[in-house]
This record gives sequence, C-alpha cells and structure tokens, in this order.
Amino acid sequence: MWFVQQKIYNYMPLRAGLGYIPASELLSNLSPKTYTSRLKPLSGEYYVVEGSRFKAKPVEPEIKFKVSKVAELNLHGVLTVLPGNEFDFSWKTFAEKDLGTKGATFEMLRDELLRLNKKATLDTPFYVNLLEKTI
Repeated sequence: MWFVQQKIYNYMPLRAGLGYIPASELLSNLSPKTYTSRLKPLSGEYYVVEGSRFKAKPVEPEIKFKVSKVAELNLHGVLTVLPGNEFDFSWKTFAEKDLGTKGATFEMLRDELLRLNKKATLDTPFYVNLLEKTI
C-alpha cells in the first residue's frame, strides 16, 4: 500500500497513528494518522511500500497494519457507516487523522483526494478505512 503524501514526513504520522512511535515524537504540525480514504474499501492486512508499481519494496523499518472497519464517504461531507463497521469518529479531527496534519480541514482533505485521484469528482464515493496495527 502506497502512502505518497506521508513519505515527505518519513511516515511519522502513520507510525504514530499505529503506535509504532509515541505521538510526542511528531513535529508540532503533524498529527497521528489513523484513517486512509481510498476509492476502494480495504480489508485485511497490508504493509507500506515505496517505489513504482513494478518495483515496490517495503519501507524500512517496516510498517504493517490491518483494516477491519470501513465507512463510505462522499466529498460533499456525508459519511455512511454500515452496521458492524462502527468506529470512534469525529468530524472535528477526521481530516487531521486522515492527512496526518494538525489543523487540516475537510476541505483540505477533499482537495487532496481530488488531486491524488484525477478521475474522481465531488460525486465519487470514497471509503474511510480505519488503520490498526497488526501484532
């Protein structure tokens, strides 16, 4: 799984969100990342990779996580959680926990999702995936 926007921070928000490092080690403008919004729902275990689609390799040190909770999100700001997928969610901190940046707003997240997914529109459904550390 690629986390392109996390690479410039050496994946520190993701590492903190998964509990690999304490949140106190983050720079003052970063926030622990515990969500990832994607065009498809995730399910199962993953590890973070770098490189091209054809030459992907795991980041060092390795970052592994699992996804077992997913909600559907539209970019107009409606979140749909299906029964059995409930998780602790707050609109106030959602964008921060998805982008890994303190002070991030839903509008900033929306713009980043549209930038990263060139064919997406405001009506394209996205999926909010809750990231959990694997043991």
